[in-house]
Amino acid sequence: MKVIILHGLYMHGMVMQPLSQKLQKLGYDSAVISYNTLSINEETVFNQIDHALAPNTPNILVGHSLGGLMIKHYLAARPNNSNRISHVVAIGSPLRGASIAMKIQDMGFGALLGNSPHYGLDEHDDVWLFPQKLGSIAGTTPVGLRPLLMGNGHMSDGTVTVEETKIKGMTDHIEIRGSHTAMIYTNYVPNQIDHFIRFGLFKHRQTTTV
Repeated sequence: MKVIILHGLYMHGMVMQPLSQKLQKLGYDSAVISYNTLSINEETVFNQIDHALAPNTPNILVGHSLGGLMIKHYLAARPNNSNRISHVVAIGSPLRGASIAMKIQDMGFGALLGNSPHYGLDEHDDVWLFPQKLGSIAGTTPVGLRPLLMGNGHMSDGTVTVEETKIKGMTDHIEIRGSHTAMIYTNYVPNQIDHFIRFGLFKHRQTTTV
């Protein structure tokens, strides 16, 4: 099986290499997609995903933050059956939009987000209707910009709230005590991805420290 990984806002594919390497040690072929998150060219990103897909084995798409939203847009634009793409895992992805992005725009700093709000960062209602199983991982350690701008009224990973990582139709959801970026560097997250791929559910249902 092949795992294709997309990074989040302000990041580069290099930051996802440790996760990719850990998944390789678990027996997966893996590839990281790198793209300009402030000037997103969806055709370029989608073509990269198409090129990365293995032709003769099931593929899994993994996205961190904005990367999970890009996967959602990809599946809407280029439908794939569950034989070709079997699972999607979103790590800290605001699947119904990010309130912090709205706050930044309200403060007059929307230019800092580039065109990323058009790819799902703006708050919106949505339902997961794709045939792929969706597993969503949320962090609960509020280390980041959100507490400074918006306080701690909602449980979050410091950037995205736990509620923003939930969407109707998802297969499973898990909370871990990790911040938005720190989650992708743990051993726990790749092990959970592996478990979700093999069994269709995450291993632990309770909040877990990483």
